[in-house]
Amino acid sequence: MIKTQQVINDDEWLDANLAKDMVKDTLWHPLLISSKLNPKTKEIWLYANFEGNGNFFVDNLKFEIKTENGDWKEVPIKNADFENNPDNPLKGFRTSAKIPDGTTISSHNRTDSVGGKTLLIKTTKASVIWKTNYGSNKRIGKYCNINGIKIYYETYGEGEPLLLLHGNGQSIVDFTKQIPELAKHYRVIAVDTRAQGKSIDQNSTNLSYDIFASDMKILLDSLHLKKVNVLGWSDGGNTALIMAIKYPKYVGKLIVMGANLNPTEDAVEKSMLTKLKKDLKILQQKNDVESKQLTRLLYMLSTEPNIKVEELRTISAKTLVLAGEKDVIKAEHTKLIADHINKSQLIIFKKETHMVPEENAPLFNKTVIDFLKEAEIKN
Repeated sequence: MIKTQQVINDDEWLDANLAKDMVKDTLWHPLLISSKLNPKTKEIWLYANFEGNGNFFVDNLKFEIKTENGDWKEVPIKNADFENNPDNPLKGFRTSAKIPDGTTISSHNRTDSVGGKTLLIKTTKASVIWKTNYGSNKRIGKYCNINGIKIYYETYGEGEPLLLLHGNGQSIVDFTKQIPELAKHYRVIAVDTRAQGKSIDQNSTNLSYDIFASDMKILLDSLHLKKVNVLGWSDGGNTALIMAIKYPKYVGKLIVMGANLNPTEDAVEKSMLTKLKKDLKILQQKNDVESKQLTRLLYMLSTEPNIKVEELRTISAKTLVLAGEKDVIKAEHTKLIADHINKSQLIIFKKETHMVPEENAPLFNKTVIDFLKEAEIKN
């Protein structure tokens, strides 16, 4: 896989652009990567990732910029044809990764009509790793049709059912570090909520957590399930709370991570709300399909949820309320949620952020499993 990435500063990198028309054979093929250059870009990185054992050849790198008058100007790359330094073909290049054992990099004579030298990357100790593509598993993935909306879900493991609900703009993929561990103990049902991931929603109407909760009820009905355990992270936590309020017969044990009752400064860090408004304003000026879908999601995030504190008292499910000490959801707001749910426990993960399921998966997973198995939980 060949890709590039634009670097604005140490904390801000633009999305990677991949080479198109990758071909797996023994012939030479040109690979093209093109994208619009951000004016703030300070560096452009080229990445080359190779899989399996074999000989991989790279030659004649070229970098061009299209000027304002439409002409293409070539920017020289030193030793782009690898003709110099045969003993050290990467001399002058800045590499960002350690060369793994069993891999050698050398200069090699081309035997085709072009001739000259080429870069040869030879791998001999690569091993086959079976990897499940959570969120894109063609063997497992299914759709539930809900009033014309196709809700995508994947099911793993056996035992008590456990429904996983991701955050805004996320998908099943973001539970990649949870699913394998949770599936050892439970029948995990991971869902892409509408307009996200692989769930197909071509409408332009406003989204809401009530709609998401209703979708989950219909999905569970289609699976002939009730009293499922529900784990919701961020927006998924908001949906999970509404499920427990509106559809109590469907929720067994409830776990919410980084949930909130309303999108106000009492609940959410001001910097997060400011960024949300700024991003929404930019998206609303665009007309492409992706931007319109993101606009629906961010608009919901800026106006919802609107859960009343009194409604929390109606939740009958045994509940675990989680957040990070450095969460974008304020600690006092998380405590407010826990205080108003009768059968609740509260854990604030020390030194952790809103992204603890990803950044400290072992801690998060153990906490969830301990709660579901009714073991003693210690902060």
